[in-house]
Amino acid sequence: MGRAHPYLNKEELLMAKLKVEDGAIAYTGNWTVQHTANASLHSRHDSDGTPAANASASWSGYIRGIDIYATKGNSFGLADVLVDDVPHGEIDFYSATAQHGALVYSITGLTEGYHTLSIRKKGIKNAASTACYVDIDYLLPDFVHPRTDHIRNIVCIGDSITFGANVASRPDSLYGRRLQQMLSIPVSIHGLSGAPIHTITQILDAVVAPRMPDLILWLAGMNNTNPRTDLERGFDKIRELMPDANIIGSTIQYNSYYTSEQNMVKVNEVKTACLNKGVPCADLYAATAGNTYINTPEGTVHPNGDGQGLIANLFYNEIIKLLRNG
Repeated sequence: MGRAHPYLNKEELLMAKLKVEDGAIAYTGNWTVQHTANASLHSRHDSDGTPAANASASWSGYIRGIDIYATKGNSFGLADVLVDDVPHGEIDFYSATAQHGALVYSITGLTEGYHTLSIRKKGIKNAASTACYVDIDYLLPDFVHPRTDHIRNIVCIGDSITFGANVASRPDSLYGRRLQQMLSIPVSIHGLSGAPIHTITQILDAVVAPRMPDLILWLAGMNNTNPRTDLERGFDKIRELMPDANIIGSTIQYNSYYTSEQNMVKVNEVKTACLNKGVPCADLYAATAGNTYINTPEGTVHPNGDGQGLIANLFYNEIIKLLRNG
């Protein structure tokens, strides 16, 4: 007998424009992360200012358009924009006075489906500029449904981060709810505040299995000193209860509540558990390294609403890889 899955109704399938933060974009070449209040999530990627085509960035997703936001200034240069490796246009980041969070390029009218955006530093500038910097603050894609039956029902599990402690607008700003908007796929959210991994594993049969998910997202490790063994057992339990379900894991985000050494143990053990069990892993810690804004105003271990958006971005990237790889 086939499994019945809830689909979003027509009204809920309306397309959504949601931010993709700079930490969820892929970079090659010379880039530096700038932590500044002038950028979304207080984070921006800057190239160097040299006259060299030595920096590029890319992001892929199911979209029908996308906007690029950045800082403009008097030391900024030019970049090429490509869609699916085809030249689309050029960005001039120069401005006589600084402009932060500026819309620098807009793409509309794409065929609804999978597209890759690329931004490539040209290493040249207009005559008024003093250098060739380019930068990326965030993207604003116009998301569309992936048009696939491989993933029709998603469940998010985890601790108080998944629950949304430190999120002012809950549940709307939770990463699970944002993923539902990005994908137009039903997402249920189950976060147990203070719960270590083995506690979450114990409720899989009662809370997760009855929903018959195609995909389970597990952000893990904050409440475990050494999460590897328990997380591997949790993955095994999921496969025992739901053998057809896919799993994607995630590390914790950067925080100053634990020491760097404690955080790296948590992060590396989650990565190892995912590697050992063949589970894709979103590296939330690497994407937020050094970002003290993400946990404000609480200032401990819980991302705020903006941080939840980045979590959604990173899980989305892994989900798209899963879909593209069949």
